[in-house]
Amino acid sequence: MTSRHEIEEKALLTRFQSGDRIAMNLVFQLYHPALIFFANRLLINFDQANAQEVVMDVMLKTFELRETFTSYASIKAFLYISTKNKCVDVIEKEKVRLKRLEKLTNQFEEYDEENILSKIIHTEVLRELSESIELLPEQCRNIMQKLMGGATPKEISEELNISVSTVNSQKARAISILKKTLSNKGMVLLLFYI
Repeated sequence: MTSRHEIEEKALLTRFQSGDRIAMNLVFQLYHPALIFFANRLLINFDQANAQEVVMDVMLKTFELRETFTSYASIKAFLYISTKNKCVDVIEKEKVRLKRLEKLTNQFEEYDEENILSKIIHTEVLRELSESIELLPEQCRNIMQKLMGGATPKEISEELNISVSTVNSQKARAISILKKTLSNKGMVLLLFYI
């Protein structure tokens, strides 16, 4: 013999499956507080908003899949299992985020203020050097840019179809001009590159 409780559950399931708003609201009211409590227990070190978001996602998914449930008990099982799985996902995402944060923090710790300052100075001197080379006469500029790029005088002479001595004289002319415009650090960097 079927109990009154079973008849009520079957009626609720049928109405829920058909998308009846009252039935959907009833399922929500019956399980929402318990699922929030359950999610909060799983997400111990998280904000309560995380638990609320998890439960809302699960409830929406349950409503989307309402036609697939074969019994009232399957709805209940789905709600709890999905809440647990979503909480595990939240925890795993937080672990990944914390690992990234730790990696980033470790990288910043490697760069003490002196190291960062020296990188800034190097970048500024390189910018000064590039700007000064841009102001050189065309042939000097071309040769200096190629030298800065790592080309040898012989390679430049072959590429530009000029003699090696012309490359060297243009290089000397460029250095002479740059001595007047570059700071000491700029000159040191220039000599490092060429």
